[in-house]
Amino acid sequence: MASEPPNIERRQHKRYVVRDGTYAFLRPPANKIGQIIDISMSGLAFCYFSTNGATKDAHGLDLLADEGICLEDIPYTTINDFILPNEQPFSQITMRRRCIKFGPLSAKHRDYLQKIIDKYGKDQISADSQ
Repeated sequence: MASEPPNIERRQHKRYVVRDGTYAFLRPPANKIGQIIDISMSGLAFCYFSTNGATKDAHGLDLLADEGICLEDIPYTTINDFILPNEQPFSQITMRRRCIKFGPLSAKHRDYLQKIIDKYGKDQISADSQ
């Protein structure tokens, strides 16, 4: 019987759970906003509501925080976008989770992103808990 290969962490940066009050906004044509779940220097995951399936990629991503911190027009690529389980299976509105990888970041983007992680990041996510 073959043994399973060990779970190898492929991420380059530590991920952090984010406290409430931090949001990701997909710019037009998507125009979607959602609560950030976790974040790192290389990407993030957030949840959003949808009525018509996965949202197309936008022309940039903004990060918004409750204390006025805003990081605008971050380049990104969608890695995954999937429906989260729903207790009401016949609902027209679904909750989705989108996982993104940041594109090339400017020095300003990196600095502000680190400030957001320092201020709003709570607990580091271990590779075992995924």
